[in-house]
Amino acid sequence: MRRLTLPQIEAFYWTVTLGSVQKAADKIGLSQPALSLRLKEFELGVGAPVFERSHRKMTPNRRGLDMIKRAREILDAVDGLGGSAAQSVAGVVKVGFAEGFALACLPQIIERLHSRYSDVHPELTIATSSSMEPALEDGRIDLAFLVEPREVEGFTYVYLGLQPTAWVASSAAASAYASPVTPNGLARDRVISNQPGTIGYGQVIRWFASEGLQPAHLDICSSVAIQAKLIEAGTGIGILPTKMIEPELEAGRLKILDTFPPVQPVAIFLVHREEALTPASKALVECVTDTLGETGYLL
Repeated sequence: MRRLTLPQIEAFYWTVTLGSVQKAADKIGLSQPALSLRLKEFELGVGAPVFERSHRKMTPNRRGLDMIKRAREILDAVDGLGGSAAQSVAGVVKVGFAEGFALACLPQIIERLHSRYSDVHPELTIATSSSMEPALEDGRIDLAFLVEPREVEGFTYVYLGLQPTAWVASSAAASAYASPVTPNGLARDRVISNQPGTIGYGQVIRWFASEGLQPAHLDICSSVAIQAKLIEAGTGIGILPTKMIEPELEAGRLKILDTFPPVQPVAIFLVHREEALTPASKALVECVTDTLGETGYLL
């Protein structure tokens, strides 16, 4: 079970491959101290040392040698499989996306996938992260892009970045709130949230609990997209991913509330079993990470 970032994996791979921290730092474009910090973070994520250290060099230990192939596979998924390889990649990928992430990014991801890998066919599951975790664990989906997943033995967790979220209201409703809005100021208003057990529900409850409160009027909705529509119609307020509602914000139909405390962003992870990803799965991961870089969806 690992909870690692792509930069940490890259630092580990190039240090082992090039046989030198300095050479790896030059390859990646970092200072040596910065790369050394990434290596320490990598070992913390793994939960054990992966290098034998001496005054002059770092060499991978048995655990490090066992991990180098897996690191290369992950980097291949991000960096791309190359033109000739792309033509031969085919297959079905059963993949899950957290709904807010999917609403903002999925059209671009699928367009990129079809353009690069015409014979890779996704079977999409769109739901809350908590509802997709059982499907991932029992093999109904191959991989998933989840918000704050719980850790389960036998799975790899690759940190992708932070998804910004905020309290949101319709433009008409937002004008009634003085800035900053506090839990006490919203406690008697109607709040729309995902169901209990979801990340969104937890964000709402924790925010009010920061002042020892609970929302007096809490409506539950299983769909983030419908939550946004209900909030836009003025039926309540809620916490939403801000990138998901950019069109509504730009059009002035929704507004972000200035709140104290601020709503904390949530982490997005790629989650899959520890076995190697298939070429088709790697192709999809490549298209997701390229889309994330292009859109700036994550912090």
